[in-house]
Amino acid sequence: MRNACVGLVTLVMLEMACSPEHNSPTATSLDLAHLNSSEFAGVRQATAAFHDLDAAVAAGYALPDRHECVEATGVGAMGVHSANLGLAGDLAIDPLRPEVLLYLPTPGGGFRLVGIEYFEVALVLTSAGPAPWFAPTPPPYQFVNPAPSVFGHVFDGPMAGHDPAMPWHYDQHVWIWAPNPAGDFAQFNPSLSCPSQ
Repeated sequence: MRNACVGLVTLVMLEMACSPEHNSPTATSLDLAHLNSSEFAGVRQATAAFHDLDAAVAAGYALPDRHECVEATGVGAMGVHSANLGLAGDLAIDPLRPEVLLYLPTPGGGFRLVGIEYFEVALVLTSAGPAPWFAPTPPPYQFVNPAPSVFGHVFDGPMAGHDPAMPWHYDQHVWIWAPNPAGDFAQFNPSLSCPSQ
């Protein structure tokens, strides 16, 4: 049953994660003194190559689409979510292999890597067995898998999908490539904003 669930989640997330555009990568040099280097050094090393968008795509991450930049008034931006379907479709959390890369579109048409997001589908125990839940309202069933944790922080959730094609899930943002005054694990980064379309 687990393989069937993983296959379903992967198929459903395909449209959400794929993008028709490809822009040139833009590498940046940021002041990351606010981060605890021993805590994040491994994941920064593991994701440093993804400042180059071509390297991220070659590793299985979707092409980011600047029109999908997520921002909320008063709390800042998340940026564009570039998901790796292979990683997002399983239930394993590996700190060195985040399921999602967070990019911020740049004025010149490229993208800047600003953070990562860990993602796990929240399965519910239905009469047919464990399955993802896609309705906007909470399921009438029990969640099977508890919220995972990374770097000592329990993921946010379970929460409804951000669009109808996305299931209820747990996620955890980590701002390893951009300082965040709201905290390294906050959902939004108030120091970032999406460029006007």
